[in-house]
Formats: sequence, structure tokens, C-alpha cells
Amino acid sequence: MSNTPIYKFLNEKKLILDEIEIAYHQEGEGEVIILLHGWPQTSYMWRKVIPILSKNFRVIALDLPGLGNSSDTLNYDTKNIATIINDFRNKLGIKKFHLIGHDIGAWVATSYSLFFEEYLNSLVIIDAGIPGLIPDDLFKLENANKVWQFYFHSLDSIPEFLTKGKEKEYISWYFEKKSYIKNSIKEEDIENYYLSYIKPNKMRNGFEYYRYFEKSALQNKKQTSKISTKILAIGGEFAVSEQVGIAMKKISNNVVSSIIKECGHYVPEEKAEELCEIINSFILSELKKL
Repeated sequence: MSNTPIYKFLNEKKLILDEIEIAYHQEGEGEVIILLHGWPQTSYMWRKVIPILSKNFRVIALDLPGLGNSSDTLNYDTKNIATIINDFRNKLGIKKFHLIGHDIGAWVATSYSLFFEEYLNSLVIIDAGIPGLIPDDLFKLENANKVWQFYFHSLDSIPEFLTKGKEKEYISWYFEKKSYIKNSIKEEDIENYYLSYIKPNKMRNGFEYYRYFEKSALQNKKQTSKISTKILAIGGEFAVSEQVGIAMKKISNNVVSSIIKECGHYVPEEKAEELCEIINSFILSELKKL
């Protein structure tokens, strides 16, 4: 919406974890929320969300390892990335927090809940096909238009070769085809993502998350015990929709599902106010139980 306040990202912080540097922004006070972005995005994707959630919470939006202004890591399986996120939490002295992830950020958030559940107050998963939880039927040939990137990005070196010099066009295609509200991601926003992804190794690192998809799926499948953390599963009506909740019920019996109407894949950018209203209600209700 045009009247939605926009976070300016003026005071970036850096945290060094062993040999990895994590870039992040922080706003607000109170219970901690950590936001994990998707692809082809950075923490900038939360620009409409941070001003709203930070009214009630201490909101931390970071760039995933290898993306945005965070440095590279060697392995991009979600357990390794979740371990880095846990090191980040520990170094900031955060005992427990609420974790929110979208797209590949939701992959990492799910993995975090499976391996580091003791640090979570709640989990919010936004419009994502989670490794190991996504229905096998979704990968049938008739769904190729929805899931082809899982195959393409996992190929060795070819994605880098074919997108080199066409990064902006490639990124733009996703926002055009996978959003429902077309003016929610403007040219200046695409330019911001483009400038982030033309930096050395950034396109490659984004593809690496997909190249580790099968390994991440196996890691998740090995965790056979369900978690007790309450999960809010949110899908865009014209994207992953109810499949988010169906997937999360494989790891928890405590799942609340919500579908955002007239919305595509990029929920935090297309319907930020409605999303934040749902998240605020969910987290505040959980806090009353603590």
C-alpha cells in the first residue's frame, strides 16, 4: 500500500562469527523477532514490515550468509545456515526469540526449529516449499511452471553462465511472474536487489541454497520427532497457499494456518499490513502463555 511506512536501512550493523560476517539491521525494543529473507532478495524485503512490527518488538533483519552484505560460507545446507543463525543469536545474547522466515529464509527457519527449538518462542513460515516437507506431487511435470527453478538453480555452473549480464532481467522476471499485486515491488526495489546480486559471488551463493536442497531435505526428514513450538503458517492465495500449513503439520501438531487473499508469493512486500496484523496477533497471544 502507498501509505505503508518504509524502513530506511540507514544503520547497518556487522557481527563477526568465526570467519563469517553477518550484516543486520535492528529496530524497536522488547521481545526479539528475527527475520530471514528469501531469494532473490535481501533483508531489504522487510522494509514495509519492520516499521510495523518494531512498534511492539525488537526486530532484527539480517542478510542470510552469502547474500546481501553478509559474507560467504562454505556450505549452504539449511542445517549449517541454521547453526550460523544460532551462533548469531548467541553472540547477541538473545536467550529466546520469535523466528520469521520467507522463501529460502523459511527453509532455514524450519531447520532452526528442528535443531535449535529450545531457543524459540514461536515460528512463522511464509510462503515456501520446505525441503523434505514439500509434497512430492508438487514436482510433477504439470507443475513445472511453478517449480522449474528448483531444478535449474541446482545445476552446476549453468545458472551463473546463463544469467551473467542478465541478472536484472532474471530477478525482475520472478517479481513479475510470482507476485499478484504487480506494483508492490517497484523498479527502485528491483534495482536495490539487482545491485546486491551483481556483487561478487552473490548470484552463485543464491543458487547454492538450491544446490543443497536435497541435503537439506534429508536433514529435515531425519528429524522424526515433532516439535512443540507453535507455528504460524502463512501462504499467499495465488502462491503456495494452504500447502504451507500442510507441510508444517508434518513437524508439529501445533500449527495455525492463514491464507492471505489476493496475494502472490512475495507476501511481506505485497500485503505487509495484513501480514503484520496476523503476526502481531499470533505472537502477542503466545506471549500471554509464557
